[in-house]
Amino acid sequence: MRVAKRISNKILVELKFLHQIIFGRLRKSLAELYVINGQYEKALSLYAELLKPEVFEFIEKYNMYDAIHDKIVNLMIVDNKRTVHLRTQHRDIILPYEVVEQLLHTSKKCDKRYLLHLYLHALFEIDIHAGKDFHDMQVELYADYETRMLLPFLLTSQHYRLDKGASFVLGRMGNAKEALSTIINKLEDMQEAVEFVTEQHDDELWEELIRQCLQKPEMVGNLLEHTVGNLDPLYIVSLVPDGLEIPRLQDRLVKIVTDYRTETSL
Repeated sequence: MRVAKRISNKILVELKFLHQIIFGRLRKSLAELYVINGQYEKALSLYAELLKPEVFEFIEKYNMYDAIHDKIVNLMIVDNKRTVHLRTQHRDIILPYEVVEQLLHTSKKCDKRYLLHLYLHALFEIDIHAGKDFHDMQVELYADYETRMLLPFLLTSQHYRLDKGASFVLGRMGNAKEALSTIINKLEDMQEAVEFVTEQHDDELWEELIRQCLQKPEMVGNLLEHTVGNLDPLYIVSLVPDGLEIPRLQDRLVKIVTDYRTETSL
């Protein structure tokens, strides 16, 4: 019985592989027919779906740069270096935000953050202002994939938030409390503070987060709005000093209770 099952599975795998080969050849033949008929955009779409390296020669031969806006991820999977070169050299046609948006939201199996790093790094080397809207993101990407380039980037770029860059670098260097203080007191970004502490996996840092927030009534309120799944709001409220007025405290507590009930019912 087991032998028969193994043979059956093997046959299914071989049939699936054969189907892919035949289907691929049919699509390639269809693409060639599109070329003969002068339907270059339809041919390009098929070549991009087939993930064939010759797609780049096809783009250059028929000057199809305007037709690759929605094919960024597929081209990156085929050859990320050639795609990065293509997109940086024709950045006036293929805008940076298009590349970033498609890579960020792709469902295809690929290391999209690494591909983002390759693209934004190449773009920065050609024109330091071209990808300025994504320089905050690049701070993290350099830290993850090319640490030696982080300092030159921080010294050259004028488009990332100084406090964000400083807090990120401090966190990477092990000065987690100082980094957290920068996020809370200078950025005043509670969502980022909660995300930062979550990434550190350090219970003491949660206590430090609460301690620093208790010095600012508005930050206590913001913290309460970000407690779901992370902190017990009753514990935070119990630590609030007598007489400390927290803006919109009642509304925030009502929202916490409502969110809790919704979560419980789900």
